[in-house]
Amino acid sequence: MKVVNLKQAILQAWKERWSDYQWAINIKKNFPKGATWDYLNLAEALMEQAMIGPSPNPLILSYLKYAISSQMVSYSSVLLAISKFDDFSRELCVKSLLEIMDMFCHRLSCHGKAEECIGLCRPIPYRNLLSAKEPIHEALRKQFRSVLWKGWVDSGALHLFESLLHTGGVFWFTNNLVKELLKETRQEWANRVVELLYSIFCLDTQQITLTLLGHILPNLLTDSAHWHSLADPPGKALAKLSVWCALSSFSTHHKGQASARQRKRQREDIEDYSSLFPLDDTQPSKLMRLLSSNEDEPVVLSSPGDRSMSTSLSASQLHTVNMRDPLNRVLANLFLLISSILGSKTAGPHTQFVQSFMEECVECLEQGSRGSILQFMPFTMVSELVKLPALAKPRVVLGITDLTLPLGRRVAAKAISAL
Repeated sequence: MKVVNLKQAILQAWKERWSDYQWAINIKKNFPKGATWDYLNLAEALMEQAMIGPSPNPLILSYLKYAISSQMVSYSSVLLAISKFDDFSRELCVKSLLEIMDMFCHRLSCHGKAEECIGLCRPIPYRNLLSAKEPIHEALRKQFRSVLWKGWVDSGALHLFESLLHTGGVFWFTNNLVKELLKETRQEWANRVVELLYSIFCLDTQQITLTLLGHILPNLLTDSAHWHSLADPPGKALAKLSVWCALSSFSTHHKGQASARQRKRQREDIEDYSSLFPLDDTQPSKLMRLLSSNEDEPVVLSSPGDRSMSTSLSASQLHTVNMRDPLNRVLANLFLLISSILGSKTAGPHTQFVQSFMEECVECLEQGSRGSILQFMPFTMVSELVKLPALAKPRVVLGITDLTLPLGRRVAAKAISAL
């Protein structure tokens, strides 16, 4: 019997609403002599049909459970089928799979070839790290609240966070932890959350930073329905966390460093940042146009400029900025958004967040942080930043402008003279 016919038999049983016992009797009538159900991939066929929709098919799952209980299929074949399931956003399906593993995990043992034992062990961490009785969102919330109360992240918690990161994906993981930060209205606890999240985000600093700066912050800053969540103290705490992540990623990224854990991570769930932030090859990016403009020329963020980079005094010094690099691109677009918010006439928690973000950038710069993300800041922002009391200082102006460029020196001189 071929697997395709086996699938048809499963579908027929489901359409006719056979009980698990009826299904077993009828399917055994067609059992080919000299073959086993494992050879025919019965467990995988049942799993495939049961997990087609957003929630598991209870009748087909009952067939699988009967096959396990009656030992029609081996435990290893069931585990192998479970290990092939990778859509962990379907929480009900994940819960059902974990419940199935709970049926027999206490009976497992490995006797045989090394590769067979390794294959058997592959899916077991899912059962050990995640509870089968609660959604992964609740598991993440409870674990985070636990480490927040203790004040540190131990190895067990770190392993569970890593499992949740793999299970839910980078965006889901980062977005939900940021939501936990924005719930904290106590200053002292908000600062504690920042330190804890910064340590947790080290599980995959690069991809989490790209998600935070490229997706989550722009959504919060451009949607007025979210502005209230950016009020202090959680808004200021998020600004601090964002700057820390940006600086850490930028300094390690340009050294070509990546941890062994990060190199092993698969990237199926990562956005294509080239498509997210498209770059037109026929003309310089907005960042380049802003940096290569003359100080007296007005710059409109929403419309492309007509100037060529070849006529700019700073163009030859800026050619090393690779705008096809995902992190460079995300930082450039974030600073363009910040520039537009600073220049707008609408005030609110989102402008307060932007001020906190820039103040944190300057504070980290003064503390000697390695890897300056302020090189992505449009020079046109300097005149807006010096209007903020905390940044209206000559040493700040000199610190945030690139004095190696003629345009940078002119902008800095003009800003200092206006103080």
